[in-house]
Amino acid sequence: MPDLVPPMLPTPGELAEATDPERWAVEFGWEGHRCVAYARPGRVRLLSSTARSVTGSFPELAALGEQAPKAGMVLDGTVVALDEAGRPSRRPLMRRTNTVRPDAALQAEVPVGYVVTDLLWADGRRILDLPYRQRRHELAELGLGGPTILVSPSFGLDEADLVMRTAEQYGLDGLHLKRLDVPYQPGRRTRNWLRVPLRRTRQVVVGGWLPAGRPDRIAAVLLGLPGPGGTTYVGRVGISTTHARDDVAALLDEPVVEASPFTGPVPDDVTAHARWLEPDLVALVEHRGRTSTGRLALPTWLGLVDPDDADPELWEPGPAVAARPGNGADAPAARDTPRETRSPEPVSAPAPGGPPEQAPWHGSLSRRLEQHFVYNTLNTIAALVRVDPPRARELLLGFADLSRAADRAGEPSISLADELGAVRAYLMIERTRFGSRLEATVDGGDDLADAPVPPLAVLAAVREAVQRWVEPEPDGGTVRVTTGPGHPGGTARCLVTAAPAGATEPVTVLALDLSGPRS
Repeated sequence: MPDLVPPMLPTPGELAEATDPERWAVEFGWEGHRCVAYARPGRVRLLSSTARSVTGSFPELAALGEQAPKAGMVLDGTVVALDEAGRPSRRPLMRRTNTVRPDAALQAEVPVGYVVTDLLWADGRRILDLPYRQRRHELAELGLGGPTILVSPSFGLDEADLVMRTAEQYGLDGLHLKRLDVPYQPGRRTRNWLRVPLRRTRQVVVGGWLPAGRPDRIAAVLLGLPGPGGTTYVGRVGISTTHARDDVAALLDEPVVEASPFTGPVPDDVTAHARWLEPDLVALVEHRGRTSTGRLALPTWLGLVDPDDADPELWEPGPAVAARPGNGADAPAARDTPRETRSPEPVSAPAPGGPPEQAPWHGSLSRRLEQHFVYNTLNTIAALVRVDPPRARELLLGFADLSRAADRAGEPSISLADELGAVRAYLMIERTRFGSRLEATVDGGDDLADAPVPPLAVLAAVREAVQRWVEPEPDGGTVRVTTGPGHPGGTARCLVTAAPAGATEPVTVLALDLSGPRS
């Protein structure tokens, strides 16, 4: 094994530059700490892109040594930490990179993983001279993976649109395009590897603005998006008279109203200075996804949208809304009620061996898609790309649905239909992993599709059911989700039950009271 392989470097590019499906692969761009890993059985050395040793900062990556062949391997990849929405983020990772020897508490609080993107050396053989297509084949043959190791999936160029949509929903900020027919080029920045930034744009509702100290200027525009209870505040964006003079004039001409148009919380520093508007104007912004609290990340103002081009979904009524917000007397009284007071409090029914009575709804998925679940899912997809591309595509769509659900964890409530959609996506992924060991059904819910539920409530319970009553059992088990009246004339409930194979009585994991409008 070599002592040092300087990493190959990407060049900024665009998706349109890759035109030949036979010569290009498309992959996720992972935000993290680029490292080359030199692994032998029982020994791992991690060097940054500047050849600085960072081995001590990531002791859990000693797992690479447990999977290394006898004569070792050299991997190119990225050390990644997930944020509270299950997305790779530099913010939690900085706590690890700034610590030379993290203690057990920090490792538990900010777990990291290694995303493998290329194979350079394997079991005494120099792999980096092979074309990328063959290097990926050699990488797959190693069978790497696990709770801290992810082999990043590599897709054909014909799947670029799907990969891009998934990356956007997962919250990644870019894609990588790699030439399949060229060798690894150590230390070189080359156009055989292109990094494509994701430029997300979307329409948002304008709910007000913040003054800038002069009557002809606006410091920031206050943005909203539809939620179960109305228009939800999703952040603010700067606007300059230099680049958007007509937009500023249009906003200043709008009559200021007394009450906030947003349902749910708005930061105090915004409320103290805001000039509220009726939510009738629509703007286009560019952003880098959503934060764990539901805000738009790093939004950029692109301009006001003509009313004829406004997206009607911006005023789609949610479970607690019957009309477009901002229509005066026609607006429902529920607008003035904080959405938190309308979210039902779930109750976990006690059962032998189950969670304690009155356990909180939030579980292992309440704040993040845990790292090992994300890695298991994407490792499964990476393996299926080679042998069953349609199934890999289906799972990728399911992963996108789950990512979108996790992104809403900070909202007070979502509709039951959206929640059960995430549950079905999760179960589709787990059926691929467990096969016949997992029997799962999701029944009912159509007549309660708009009922508000806490985000991830049912999903977390189903995840717990799989982890506790299916995964440890040699013969697996059953998980069922049903919705309907608990008894004739009773309150509608969503029940999650589980039973190991052969059990006579299921365990009730969650019994969630459902209230709100029925379709």
